Amino acid sequence: MRKLFYFLLLLGGLTGFYSCEKEATNPGDYNLKSDLRVLGISTRNLGDLEMKILRSIDTTYVRFFVTNDTLIDVASGEPILDKDGKLQITKDTTYYEGNITAKFVEIEKVLLDSPIDTIYVSLESNAKWQAPMPSSGGKAQWFFTQRLAGGGDGTMIASVARNKNYTRSVDAVQYILTSDSTTMYKLVFGQKGEKDK
Repeated sequence: MRKLFYFLLLLGGLTGFYSCEKEATNPGDYNLKSDLRVLGISTRNLGDLEMKILRSIDTTYVRFFVTNDTLIDVASGEPILDKDGKLQITKDTTYYEGNITAKFVEIEKVLLDSPIDTIYVSLESNAKWQAPMPSSGGKAQWFFTQRLAGGGDGTMIASVARNKNYTRSVDAVQYILTSDSTTMYKLVFGQKGEKDK
């Protein structure tokens, strides 16, 4: 029994050794610029939705840094204290243009019908992409991004809660961007309610 075990172990090791590639091949061209395109939006139960591009622009990311500054009396050179005897510190924010130029595409707002439960956004890409969960604006979350990231051609999937009331007061603003942030899409979704006339 022990000999059989050693034989199988040896056979497995030899198989693993001979099955490895002799030389790793490059899976793609890393000199290509990251690209991302939204091809269309569809639903599980109501078919394709109309998608119109509002604008497509090149933009530069704006970055900032914050500096703290203590208030000082110019005449005496001493710090100015507040009513509690503590230093008064101000925060100054300085904005500057970053070194990344990106393509920004904004899609016209898509108004969803109340019974829509799942949305599929078809993507064409040669890079990794992200689709962070939209903010609910302090209200109950109704739009849930289920596929938050992917790579290459793929589909972003989101589930939608049924709206049994009036039109939603908060839109879902879904961003989809390449992982290096050189291409970004902004999709805005609203939802009708069953009580709307």
